[in-house]
Order: sequence, then structure tokens, then C-alpha cells
Amino acid sequence: MDEQEKLRIKNQKARIRRARTAQRKLKKARAELEALGEITDWEDEFIASVDERLEKFDSAFADPSLGGFGEALSNKQKQVLAQMRRKIKDKSKQAPQDDPAKPQWRSSFKNKSNFKPRVRNIEDDMFEDEPEPEPVAKIQPPKHKPFLKIIDGGKK
Repeated sequence: MDEQEKLRIKNQKARIRRARTAQRKLKKARAELEALGEITDWEDEFIASVDERLEKFDSAFADPSLGGFGEALSNKQKQVLAQMRRKIKDKSKQAPQDDPAKPQWRSSFKNKSNFKPRVRNIEDDMFEDEPEPEPVAKIQPPKHKPFLKIIDGGKK
């Protein structure tokens, strides 16, 4: 097998893998929309037609100017899928309010409890009732000039 044949096989496997990934995303979107009861006829037809083309051709579009080389979905198809995902996200955010037993996802940056940081207030440390400590007697510096004294020792 020469280099071109290996590259062709590698590209074919990658194309099939991208097509399966796109099919999984489409099927998941359909299942979630059906579970929410929010799927429209147009969305159902769109998912069915794109899924059929992915199954048959490993790509849902033929014109290379519509999307990237080797991609399974065109740019417009990706936008439609993203809109479906946003719709699912918006509708599922409303669902937990109806069902209080269902746990809600929470950002790790938000306050999870009524935690209040320990902050020191400097005025709390000031006591008005206690007398101030008596000043310590100051040590008087020597009255003579400093001098340098040389001590014999060290290396000889």
C-alpha cells in the first residue's frame, strides 16, 4: 500500500466518523425535542432528511462552497442544529421549575450557599473601656561618639 492509498483510507474513516457524530447529535436533538413536546414538523423533516443523506453519502451537502472540506454538515445545517440545541436548553430550563425534585445544574462560580466571607472590621478591635498601656521607659543612647575597634584575630 502506498502513501496515497493510506491517506485515502484515513480520510474515508474520518469522514465516516464525522458523519456518525453528526447523526448522534441529530438523533439526540430529536429525542430531546420529542421529550419536551416541542418538535415541529419542519424540524422533524429536516432531521430525517439530513440523517438519510448522512447515512447514504457520509455528508449532508454536495457543494463544497457551503461548508468545510470533509465536514458532515454544511454551515447552515450546523446553524439549524445549534438553534435546536438552544431551543432545547431554553425549554429545559423552564422544566425544573415545574418539577422541584429534579436537581438543577449550577455554575461553579455562583454562591451555592449563604456563605459570607470572614472580614475583619478594624473598629471591632478597638476597646474604649480598657486604658491604654503605660509607655515603657525609653533607653537613652550613649553620649559619646561611636568608634571602630579593631580586634586581632582571623587568618594569619
